[in-house]
Amino acid sequence: MFDYKIYITPDDYIHELEEKDCKDYLFIAPVGETLNNEMSDVYYQENAFVPYHEHKKGYETFAIDRGSVEVTINGKRAIAETGDMIHIEPYMSHGFRFLEEGTIWRELFSGMNMYGGILEKQLIDRSYPEKLQDDAFMAEYRLKHHTMRLGEPEPEVVPKEQLAQIRPKGGSIARFVFDGIVCNQKVGRHETGGEKEVWEFVMEKGICVEWDSPHPDWDLYVVKEGRVEVTVLGGTFVANARDILHFPPYTNYSMKILDHGTVVHAYNVKALGLRLAEIVEKKLEGRQDLVNNWEDVREIFRQNNSCITKISRV
Repeated sequence: MFDYKIYITPDDYIHELEEKDCKDYLFIAPVGETLNNEMSDVYYQENAFVPYHEHKKGYETFAIDRGSVEVTINGKRAIAETGDMIHIEPYMSHGFRFLEEGTIWRELFSGMNMYGGILEKQLIDRSYPEKLQDDAFMAEYRLKHHTMRLGEPEPEVVPKEQLAQIRPKGGSIARFVFDGIVCNQKVGRHETGGEKEVWEFVMEKGICVEWDSPHPDWDLYVVKEGRVEVTVLGGTFVANARDILHFPPYTNYSMKILDHGTVVHAYNVKALGLRLAEIVEKKLEGRQDLVNNWEDVREIFRQNNSCITKISRV
């Protein structure tokens, strides 16, 4: 049986790297051929910065768990704050400056091995430190990792609401309100090369969701606020704010919401979530109670690749 951890707290990192202005704690290494679900926390010092650059492949989703960040994307600059999310696509020029000591920057990568590249750079520093100052060598290193360093622009400063790649706390690109469950789409399928969607669910106490349909994907969630009771593989535990849930393929599980207003982020939604929500909303025609109308919409979930098999209130 392979080794894996379903319930991951902020202390359960599997690797730690220290750089001159930050510490990086890896929770989940890239999964599968698509290098999906890589997740880390980075704790930055005040005024640490990531130079302006772009990637030829891969998708980056950042959540600011503490602090504030000066974000420059495609020549525009804004300030993102605690609770905001940022999503970066290939060939999207970007750079960051961290404005507060101890800013916590939770990173999610897909289609790229970011941590492996950072580790490789540290190995170069250990044996060939002079190469880090060799522009030609470092250009080849970045090329290997599909990254191009760019000159810093003279950015246009805008409110964060005008920088489309910043998803403010509580905001969404699509929103659906059902009785006891608010569904906010944070990242669309069109923004991940068709691979997945990212959703935020705000749920009332007592809502219970069950996943009991065999599926080949690693499901990834973060509890942002509140508490969730999780039942999986014959055991039950309580996940708290900032805890990570990483369910292996072909694993059935359920979540029961323990606090009003609990917020859960789903980072690897393979279901056609936007289409599903639109059809369910129309099907219910104002009867927004999913629990009492579950039998009317169950088949819609299945037809749109969702592995949710029951939504109830306990």
